[in-house]
Amino acid sequence: MLSAKSIKPGQSGQIEASVKTEGVAGKINKTITVVSNDPRQPQVQLTITALVEQEFPLSDQSLYFGAVPKGKEVVKELTITIPPGKKILSVESTDQNVTVKLVPGADGKDAKVVAVQRADAKEGYHFGNLVIKTTSASTPEIKVQVRGTITAAQAN
Repeated sequence: MLSAKSIKPGQSGQIEASVKTEGVAGKINKTITVVSNDPRQPQVQLTITALVEQEFPLSDQSLYFGAVPKGKEVVKELTITIPPGKKILSVESTDQNVTVKLVPGADGKDAKVVAVQRADAKEGYHFGNLVIKTTSASTPEIKVQVRGTITAAQAN
């Protein structure tokens, strides 16, 4: 957004920009192209660089169960740091081969998400998300990718 639609030579103006950061963490770069009637510089590229911090920091951004034989259960955990005034409401898995439960921390500042790749999971590759619902207006859901491979059961 420009402070004025037209800026005369020798004058200055302001450009306001906003970046949607939902679902993004880490360093980001965004580019804005400013078009002018200046024959020497008809376009100017502006770059915005930011470091986006997660509202709910996670110990892992995804969970990989590895390649395991059918009949073997695998447990993975991740820790969520809960900001003051916010809560974790629930967690569910979109992968039918993975069950999940939420274990609140003793101090209310963190919680553990315990994901279990089921022993009776079907052979083959599987993937999905853990969907963590929060009371935050800016981060109402956190998605954590889960994946793994179930191989044929091992003969003894």
